[in-house]
Amino acid sequence: MRRQPSRGASCAPGLKHDRPGLSSRAAHVRLRFPLAAALLATALAPLAAHAELRFSGRVSVLGAAASPREGDAGQGTAGPGTPTADQQSLRLMLDGQAEGAEWSIHLKAARQHLRGFPTTTRHSSELFRARALADDHLSTSGASRTTRLGWEIDRASYKHRFGKVSISFGRQPIDWGSGRFWQPLNVFGAFAPTDLDTDYKPGIDAAVLNWYPGSFSSLAVVHAFAPRDDPAIADSTAIHYRRQVGETSQLALVAGRVIGDRVFGASFESDWRGIGWRVEALQSKLDASGENALLWIAGVDYQFGNGALVSLEWYDNERGASTEAGLPRAASGRLVAYGLQQHASRRVLGVSVGKDLTPLLRASYTLLAAPLRGATERRSVSLMHQLALVYSLSNESDLLLALSGSGGKGLDASGGPRSEFGHVPASVTLRWRFYF
Repeated sequence: MRRQPSRGASCAPGLKHDRPGLSSRAAHVRLRFPLAAALLATALAPLAAHAELRFSGRVSVLGAAASPREGDAGQGTAGPGTPTADQQSLRLMLDGQAEGAEWSIHLKAARQHLRGFPTTTRHSSELFRARALADDHLSTSGASRTTRLGWEIDRASYKHRFGKVSISFGRQPIDWGSGRFWQPLNVFGAFAPTDLDTDYKPGIDAAVLNWYPGSFSSLAVVHAFAPRDDPAIADSTAIHYRRQVGETSQLALVAGRVIGDRVFGASFESDWRGIGWRVEALQSKLDASGENALLWIAGVDYQFGNGALVSLEWYDNERGASTEAGLPRAASGRLVAYGLQQHASRRVLGVSVGKDLTPLLRASYTLLAAPLRGATERRSVSLMHQLALVYSLSNESDLLLALSGSGGKGLDASGGPRSEFGHVPASVTLRWRFYF
Protein backbone atom coordinates (compact mmCIF):
# COMPACT_ATOMS: atom_id res chain seq x y z
CA MET A 1 0.00 0.00 0.00
CA ARG A 2 1.50 3.28 -1.09
CA ARG A 3 0.04 6.54 0.12
CA GLN A 4 1.11 9.70 -1.63
CA PRO A 5 1.99 12.60 0.67
CA SER A 6 -0.86 15.08 1.02
CA ARG A 7 0.30 17.07 4.00
CA GLY A 8 3.20 19.19 5.13
CA ALA A 9 6.48 17.65 6.19
CA SER A 10 9.01 17.98 8.95
CA CYS A 11 12.49 16.59 9.19
CA ALA A 12 12.59 15.07 12.65
CA PRO A 13 9.35 13.05 12.35
CA GLY A 14 10.13 12.15 8.75
CA LEU A 15 13.35 10.38 9.57
CA LYS A 16 11.72 7.55 11.44
CA HIS A 17 9.65 6.25 8.52
CA ASP A 18 12.38 5.99 5.91
CA ARG A 19 14.92 4.42 8.25
CA PRO A 20 15.22 0.68 8.74
CA GLY A 21 12.62 0.97 11.50
CA LEU A 22 14.51 -1.21 13.98
CA SER A 23 13.87 -1.60 17.69
CA SER A 24 16.28 -2.67 20.40
CA ARG A 25 15.13 -6.24 19.74
CA ALA A 26 16.82 -6.19 16.33
CA ALA A 27 20.26 -6.49 17.85
CA HIS A 28 19.28 -9.93 19.22
CA VAL A 29 17.73 -11.31 16.03
CA ARG A 30 19.66 -14.33 14.80
CA LEU A 31 18.21 -14.22 11.29
CA ARG A 32 20.67 -12.60 8.88
CA PHE A 33 19.95 -11.31 5.39
CA PRO A 34 21.31 -14.24 3.31
CA LEU A 35 19.32 -16.77 5.36
CA ALA A 36 16.15 -14.66 5.23
CA ALA A 37 16.44 -14.27 1.47
CA ALA A 38 17.00 -18.00 1.01
CA LEU A 39 13.97 -18.95 3.11
CA LEU A 40 11.70 -16.53 1.27
CA ALA A 41 12.95 -17.61 -2.14
CA THR A 42 12.36 -21.28 -1.28
CA ALA A 43 8.85 -20.64 -0.02
CA LEU A 44 7.83 -18.57 -3.03
CA ALA A 45 9.57 -20.58 -5.75
CA PRO A 46 6.42 -22.61 -6.69
CA LEU A 47 4.47 -19.37 -7.08
CA ALA A 48 7.14 -17.54 -9.02
CA ALA A 49 7.31 -20.29 -11.64
CA HIS A 50 3.80 -19.44 -12.86
CA ALA A 51 3.44 -15.81 -11.80
CA GLU A 52 3.58 -12.44 -13.48
CA LEU A 53 6.45 -10.77 -11.67
CA ARG A 54 7.07 -7.07 -11.23
CA PHE A 55 10.24 -5.68 -9.71
CA SER A 56 10.41 -2.05 -8.61
CA GLY A 57 12.17 0.10 -6.07
CA ARG A 58 12.76 3.48 -4.55
CA VAL A 59 15.90 5.40 -3.64
CA SER A 60 15.70 8.26 -1.16
CA VAL A 61 18.46 10.66 -0.11
CA LEU A 62 17.74 13.07 2.73
CA GLY A 63 19.62 15.77 4.60
CA ALA A 64 18.36 17.75 7.58
CA ALA A 65 19.57 20.37 10.03
CA ALA A 66 18.00 21.67 13.22
CA SER A 67 18.37 24.87 15.21
CA PRO A 68 17.37 24.16 18.83
CA ARG A 69 16.72 27.03 21.22
CA GLU A 70 17.06 26.99 24.98
CA GLY A 71 14.55 24.45 26.25
CA ASP A 72 14.28 22.57 22.94
CA ALA A 73 14.90 18.87 22.58
CA GLY A 74 18.48 18.23 21.49
CA GLN A 75 19.75 21.61 22.67
CA GLY A 76 23.47 21.27 23.38
CA THR A 77 23.72 17.63 22.24
CA ALA A 78 25.72 18.47 19.12
CA GLY A 79 28.38 20.41 21.00
CA PRO A 80 29.33 23.72 19.42
CA GLY A 81 27.94 22.75 15.99
CA THR A 82 24.47 22.48 14.47
CA PRO A 83 22.53 19.20 14.84
CA THR A 84 22.45 17.50 11.44
CA ALA A 85 21.26 14.25 9.90
CA ASP A 86 21.72 12.52 6.58
CA GLN A 87 20.12 9.35 5.33
CA GLN A 88 20.32 7.15 2.26
CA SER A 89 17.69 4.45 1.87
CA LEU A 90 16.70 1.82 -0.66
CA ARG A 91 13.41 -0.09 -0.91
CA LEU A 92 13.28 -3.12 -3.22
CA MET A 93 9.84 -4.51 -4.08
CA LEU A 94 8.97 -7.79 -5.75
CA ASP A 95 5.29 -8.42 -6.52
CA GLY A 96 3.66 -11.31 -8.31
CA GLN A 97 0.24 -12.56 -9.44
CA ALA A 98 -0.89 -16.01 -10.53
CA GLU A 99 -4.31 -17.73 -10.78
CA GLY A 100 -6.23 -15.70 -8.23
CA ALA A 101 -3.21 -15.30 -5.95
CA GLU A 102 -0.81 -12.46 -5.33
CA TRP A 103 2.21 -11.97 -3.14
CA SER A 104 4.59 -9.19 -2.22
CA ILE A 105 8.03 -8.78 -0.63
CA HIS A 106 9.54 -5.42 0.33
CA LEU A 107 13.11 -5.15 1.58
CA LYS A 108 14.33 -1.89 3.11
CA ALA A 109 17.96 -0.96 3.66
CA ALA A 110 19.32 2.33 4.97
CA ARG A 111 22.32 4.19 6.24
CA GLN A 112 21.62 6.96 8.73
CA HIS A 113 24.09 9.37 10.32
CA LEU A 114 23.01 11.66 13.16
CA ARG A 115 24.99 14.42 14.81
CA GLY A 116 23.14 15.61 17.91
CA PHE A 117 19.87 15.22 16.04
CA PRO A 118 16.73 14.14 17.95
CA THR A 119 14.88 11.24 16.37
CA THR A 120 12.43 8.51 17.31
CA THR A 121 13.52 4.86 17.30
CA ARG A 122 10.15 3.17 17.92
CA HIS A 123 7.21 2.63 15.62
CA SER A 124 3.71 1.28 16.20
CA SER A 125 4.29 -1.61 13.76
CA GLU A 126 6.71 -3.13 16.30
CA LEU A 127 3.71 -3.87 18.56
CA PHE A 128 2.23 -6.10 15.83
CA ARG A 129 5.27 -8.00 14.55
CA ALA A 130 6.00 -11.50 15.85
CA ARG A 131 9.64 -11.31 14.72
CA ALA A 132 11.77 -8.35 13.73
CA LEU A 133 13.13 -9.94 10.47
CA ALA A 134 15.79 -7.26 10.56
CA ASP A 135 19.33 -6.55 11.57
CA ASP A 136 21.46 -3.47 11.96
CA HIS A 137 24.87 -2.22 12.95
CA LEU A 138 25.20 0.79 15.22
CA SER A 139 28.41 2.73 15.71
CA THR A 140 29.06 5.85 17.76
CA SER A 141 31.77 8.48 17.61
CA GLY A 142 31.88 10.71 20.64
CA ALA A 143 28.75 11.61 22.55
CA SER A 144 26.76 13.09 19.68
CA ARG A 145 27.55 11.15 16.51
CA THR A 146 25.71 7.95 15.60
CA THR A 147 25.78 5.92 12.38
CA ARG A 148 23.32 3.11 11.72
CA LEU A 149 23.44 0.57 8.89
CA GLY A 150 20.52 -1.79 8.69
CA TRP A 151 17.94 -3.71 6.73
CA GLU A 152 14.50 -5.14 7.38
CA ILE A 153 11.77 -7.04 5.58
CA ASP A 154 8.93 -4.54 5.71
CA ARG A 155 6.40 -6.66 3.81
CA ALA A 156 6.16 -10.35 2.99
CA SER A 157 2.60 -11.50 2.34
CA TYR A 158 0.52 -13.92 0.29
CA LYS A 159 -3.12 -13.39 -0.72
CA HIS A 160 -5.58 -15.72 -2.42
CA ARG A 161 -9.00 -14.76 -3.77
CA PHE A 162 -12.08 -17.01 -3.73
CA GLY A 163 -14.83 -15.08 -5.52
CA LYS A 164 -15.99 -12.40 -3.09
CA VAL A 165 -13.60 -13.57 -0.36
CA SER A 166 -9.84 -13.17 -0.05
CA ILE A 167 -7.43 -14.48 2.58
CA SER A 168 -3.95 -13.07 3.17
CA PHE A 169 -1.12 -14.03 5.52
CA GLY A 170 2.17 -12.43 6.43
CA ARG A 171 3.56 -8.95 6.91
CA GLN A 172 1.14 -6.50 5.31
CA PRO A 173 -0.20 -2.97 5.83
CA ILE A 174 -3.63 -2.35 7.42
CA ASP A 175 -5.00 1.12 6.68
CA TRP A 176 -8.41 2.18 8.03
CA GLY A 177 -10.07 5.47 8.91
CA SER A 178 -11.20 8.56 7.01
CA GLY A 179 -9.51 11.45 8.85
CA ARG A 180 -6.99 13.69 7.08
CA PHE A 181 -4.74 14.40 10.08
CA TRP A 182 -5.78 11.57 12.45
CA GLN A 183 -7.67 8.30 11.99
CA PRO A 184 -9.06 6.82 15.25
CA LEU A 185 -10.18 3.68 13.38
CA ASN A 186 -6.58 2.99 12.31
CA VAL A 187 -6.14 0.80 15.39
CA PHE A 188 -2.97 -0.87 14.04
CA GLY A 189 -1.11 2.41 13.59
CA ALA A 190 -1.37 5.50 11.42
CA PHE A 191 0.84 8.20 9.97
CA ALA A 192 1.20 11.30 12.12
CA PRO A 193 0.25 14.68 10.58
CA THR A 194 3.93 15.65 10.62
CA ASP A 195 5.35 12.51 8.97
CA LEU A 196 7.59 13.21 6.03
CA ASP A 197 7.49 9.83 4.29
CA THR A 198 3.95 8.52 3.78
CA ASP A 199 4.51 6.52 0.60
CA TYR A 200 4.43 3.07 2.19
CA LYS A 201 2.73 2.16 5.41
CA PRO A 202 4.79 -0.34 7.45
CA GLY A 203 3.50 -3.89 7.40
CA ILE A 204 2.34 -5.85 10.44
CA ASP A 205 2.28 -9.63 10.94
CA ALA A 206 -1.35 -10.63 10.47
CA ALA A 207 -3.89 -13.02 9.00
CA VAL A 208 -6.64 -11.13 7.15
CA LEU A 209 -10.02 -12.26 5.82
CA ASN A 210 -11.73 -9.84 3.40
CA TRP A 211 -15.33 -10.28 2.24
CA TYR A 212 -17.04 -8.11 -0.36
CA PRO A 213 -20.78 -8.82 -0.06
CA GLY A 214 -21.67 -6.09 -2.56
CA SER A 215 -20.20 -3.53 -4.90
CA PHE A 216 -20.26 -0.84 -2.21
CA SER A 217 -19.47 -2.71 1.00
CA SER A 218 -16.63 -4.72 2.54
CA LEU A 219 -15.86 -6.61 5.73
CA ALA A 220 -12.34 -7.32 7.03
CA VAL A 221 -11.29 -9.54 9.95
CA VAL A 222 -7.69 -9.08 11.12
CA HIS A 223 -5.71 -11.12 13.62
CA ALA A 224 -2.38 -9.40 14.31
CA PHE A 225 0.45 -11.18 16.11
CA ALA A 226 2.27 -9.55 19.03
CA PRO A 227 6.06 -9.74 19.55
CA ARG A 228 6.94 -13.24 20.68
CA ASP A 229 9.74 -11.93 22.94
CA ASP A 230 7.38 -9.65 24.90
CA PRO A 231 4.70 -11.62 26.79
CA ALA A 232 3.23 -8.38 28.17
CA ILE A 233 1.78 -7.62 24.70
CA ALA A 234 -1.14 -9.78 23.56
CA ASP A 235 -2.25 -10.65 20.03
CA SER A 236 -4.85 -8.29 18.57
CA THR A 237 -8.06 -9.00 16.64
CA ALA A 238 -10.36 -6.46 14.96
CA ILE A 239 -13.29 -6.41 12.53
CA HIS A 240 -13.76 -3.52 10.10
CA TYR A 241 -16.96 -2.95 8.09
CA ARG A 242 -17.31 -0.23 5.46
CA ARG A 243 -20.32 0.66 3.32
CA GLN A 244 -21.32 3.41 0.94
CA VAL A 245 -24.47 5.25 2.00
CA GLY A 246 -26.23 7.09 -0.80
CA GLU A 247 -24.11 8.62 -3.54
CA THR A 248 -21.51 10.57 -1.55
CA SER A 249 -21.44 9.18 2.00
CA GLN A 250 -19.44 6.42 3.67
CA LEU A 251 -20.05 4.58 6.95
CA ALA A 252 -17.43 2.46 8.73
CA LEU A 253 -17.46 0.40 11.95
CA VAL A 254 -14.62 -1.19 13.94
CA ALA A 255 -14.73 -3.60 16.89
CA GLY A 256 -12.14 -5.83 18.53
CA ARG A 257 -9.37 -6.15 21.07
CA VAL A 258 -6.10 -4.33 20.38
CA ILE A 259 -3.03 -4.47 22.67
CA GLY A 260 -5.31 -5.85 25.37
CA ASP A 261 -7.88 -3.02 25.14
CA ARG A 262 -11.42 -3.58 23.91
CA VAL A 263 -12.28 -1.12 21.15
CA PHE A 264 -15.38 -0.07 19.27
CA GLY A 265 -15.55 2.77 16.78
CA ALA A 266 -17.43 4.30 13.88
CA SER A 267 -16.90 6.94 11.22
CA PHE A 268 -19.16 8.79 8.81
CA GLU A 269 -18.06 11.05 5.97
CA SER A 270 -20.11 12.98 3.44
CA ASP A 271 -20.34 16.40 1.80
CA TRP A 272 -22.66 19.38 1.92
CA ARG A 273 -22.69 22.09 -0.77
CA GLY A 274 -19.14 21.33 -1.83
CA ILE A 275 -17.79 21.03 1.72
CA GLY A 276 -16.56 17.59 2.70
CA TRP A 277 -17.06 16.67 6.34
CA ARG A 278 -16.31 13.68 8.56
CA VAL A 279 -16.72 12.44 12.11
CA GLU A 280 -14.73 9.50 13.46
CA ALA A 281 -14.56 8.08 17.00
CA LEU A 282 -13.10 5.12 18.88
CA GLN A 283 -14.14 4.02 22.37
CA SER A 284 -11.54 1.94 24.27
CA LYS A 285 -11.94 0.00 27.50
CA LEU A 286 -8.47 0.01 29.00
CA ASP A 287 -7.27 -3.42 30.07
CA ALA A 288 -4.97 -2.10 32.81
CA SER A 289 -7.52 0.07 34.65
CA GLY A 290 -10.92 -0.96 33.29
CA GLU A 291 -11.64 2.68 32.47
CA ASN A 292 -13.20 3.87 29.22
CA ALA A 293 -11.42 6.36 26.95
CA LEU A 294 -12.88 8.10 23.90
CA LEU A 295 -10.84 9.35 20.95
CA TRP A 296 -12.78 11.36 18.36
CA ILE A 297 -12.08 13.73 15.49
CA ALA A 298 -14.24 16.00 13.37
CA GLY A 299 -13.12 17.76 10.22
CA VAL A 300 -14.05 19.59 7.05
CA ASP A 301 -12.43 20.09 3.61
CA TYR A 302 -13.07 22.71 0.97
CA GLN A 303 -11.44 23.26 -2.40
CA PHE A 304 -11.50 26.77 -3.84
CA GLY A 305 -11.86 27.58 -7.50
CA ASN A 306 -8.12 28.26 -7.84
CA GLY A 307 -7.35 24.70 -6.75
CA ALA A 308 -6.32 25.45 -3.15
CA LEU A 309 -7.50 22.72 -0.76
CA VAL A 310 -8.12 23.70 2.87
CA SER A 311 -8.60 21.09 5.61
CA LEU A 312 -9.47 21.63 9.26
CA GLU A 313 -9.71 18.90 11.89
CA TRP A 314 -10.20 18.75 15.66
CA TYR A 315 -8.67 15.94 17.77
CA ASP A 316 -9.86 15.00 21.28
CA ASN A 317 -8.41 12.02 23.16
CA GLU A 318 -9.39 11.30 26.78
CA ARG A 319 -6.10 9.41 27.26
CA GLY A 320 -4.20 12.65 26.69
CA ALA A 321 -3.28 15.32 29.22
CA SER A 322 -5.34 18.48 29.70
CA THR A 323 -2.81 20.15 32.03
CA GLU A 324 0.93 20.79 31.92
CA ALA A 325 1.38 18.76 35.10
CA GLY A 326 -0.14 15.67 33.48
CA LEU A 327 1.85 15.93 30.24
CA PRO A 328 5.06 14.08 31.30
CA ARG A 329 3.08 11.07 32.49
CA ALA A 330 1.03 10.93 29.28
CA ALA A 331 4.15 11.36 27.14
CA SER A 332 5.90 8.41 28.84
CA GLY A 333 3.08 5.96 28.08
CA ARG A 334 3.74 2.97 25.83
CA LEU A 335 1.23 4.00 23.17
CA VAL A 336 2.79 7.48 22.86
CA ALA A 337 6.32 6.06 22.86
CA TYR A 338 5.46 3.75 19.94
CA GLY A 339 3.34 6.30 18.07
CA LEU A 340 0.08 4.37 18.34
CA GLN A 341 -1.22 7.39 20.28
CA GLN A 342 0.15 10.34 18.34
CA HIS A 343 -0.13 13.11 20.94
CA ALA A 344 0.38 13.36 24.68
CA SER A 345 -2.07 16.29 24.86
CA ARG A 346 -5.80 15.67 24.91
CA ARG A 347 -6.82 18.26 22.31
CA VAL A 348 -5.15 19.35 19.07
CA LEU A 349 -6.36 21.48 16.17
CA GLY A 350 -5.01 20.82 12.68
CA VAL A 351 -5.22 23.17 9.69
CA SER A 352 -3.64 22.61 6.28
CA VAL A 353 -3.58 24.43 2.95
CA GLY A 354 -2.25 22.85 -0.25
CA LYS A 355 -2.01 24.19 -3.80
CA ASP A 356 -0.26 23.44 -7.08
CA LEU A 357 1.73 26.61 -7.82
CA THR A 358 2.75 25.28 -11.23
CA PRO A 359 2.19 21.94 -12.98
CA LEU A 360 5.51 20.78 -11.46
CA LEU A 361 5.56 22.56 -8.09
CA ARG A 362 3.21 21.96 -5.15
CA ALA A 363 3.19 23.87 -1.86
CA SER A 364 1.53 22.87 1.40
CA TYR A 365 1.35 24.42 4.85
CA THR A 366 0.27 22.67 8.05
CA LEU A 367 -0.49 24.21 11.44
CA LEU A 368 -1.05 22.15 14.60
CA ALA A 369 -2.16 23.81 17.85
CA ALA A 370 -2.49 22.12 21.26
CA PRO A 371 -3.91 23.91 24.35
CA LEU A 372 -2.96 23.01 27.94
CA ARG A 373 -3.88 24.49 31.33
CA GLY A 374 -1.03 25.62 33.57
CA ALA A 375 -0.70 25.68 37.35
CA THR A 376 -2.77 28.88 37.54
CA GLU A 377 -5.51 27.37 35.32
CA ARG A 378 -4.43 29.76 32.59
CA ARG A 379 -4.52 28.10 29.19
CA SER A 380 -1.46 28.25 26.91
CA VAL A 381 -1.18 27.00 23.34
CA SER A 382 1.82 25.43 21.62
CA LEU A 383 2.11 25.52 17.84
CA MET A 384 3.77 23.50 15.10
CA HIS A 385 4.29 25.07 11.66
CA GLN A 386 5.32 23.14 8.57
CA LEU A 387 5.89 24.37 5.04
CA ALA A 388 6.72 21.93 2.24
CA LEU A 389 7.58 22.49 -1.43
CA VAL A 390 7.67 19.47 -3.74
CA TYR A 391 9.10 19.86 -7.24
CA SER A 392 8.57 17.09 -9.79
CA LEU A 393 11.83 16.41 -11.62
CA SER A 394 10.26 13.69 -13.79
CA ASN A 395 7.58 11.03 -13.64
CA GLU A 396 9.92 8.96 -11.48
CA SER A 397 11.58 11.50 -9.17
CA ASP A 398 10.94 14.62 -7.12
CA LEU A 399 12.70 17.04 -4.79
CA LEU A 400 11.27 18.20 -1.46
CA LEU A 401 12.20 21.18 0.69
CA ALA A 402 10.53 21.26 4.11
CA LEU A 403 10.75 23.88 6.86
CA SER A 404 9.30 23.42 10.33
CA GLY A 405 9.18 25.45 13.51
CA SER A 406 7.30 25.53 16.79
CA GLY A 407 6.12 27.94 19.45
CA GLY A 408 5.28 27.41 23.09
CA LYS A 409 6.85 26.33 26.36
CA GLY A 410 9.99 24.21 26.09
CA LEU A 411 11.36 21.51 28.36
CA ASP A 412 11.56 22.04 32.10
CA ALA A 413 14.76 21.84 34.18
CA SER A 414 14.50 18.04 34.43
CA GLY A 415 13.96 17.58 30.70
CA GLY A 416 10.21 16.97 30.87
CA PRO A 417 7.79 18.54 28.36
CA ARG A 418 5.66 21.53 29.31
CA SER A 419 3.75 21.67 26.02
CA GLU A 420 2.97 19.43 23.07
CA PHE A 421 5.12 21.17 20.45
CA GLY A 422 7.09 23.93 22.23
CA HIS A 423 10.25 21.84 22.64
CA VAL A 424 10.49 20.78 18.97
CA PRO A 425 13.46 22.60 17.33
CA ALA A 426 13.20 24.50 14.06
CA SER A 427 14.52 22.41 11.17
CA VAL A 428 15.05 22.28 7.44
CA THR A 429 14.97 19.14 5.28
CA LEU A 430 15.98 18.51 1.69
CA ARG A 431 15.03 15.18 0.14
CA TRP A 432 15.45 13.60 -3.29
CA ARG A 433 13.69 10.37 -4.21
CA PHE A 434 13.64 8.24 -7.32
CA TYR A 435 11.38 5.33 -8.30
CA PHE A 436 12.41 2.59 -10.72
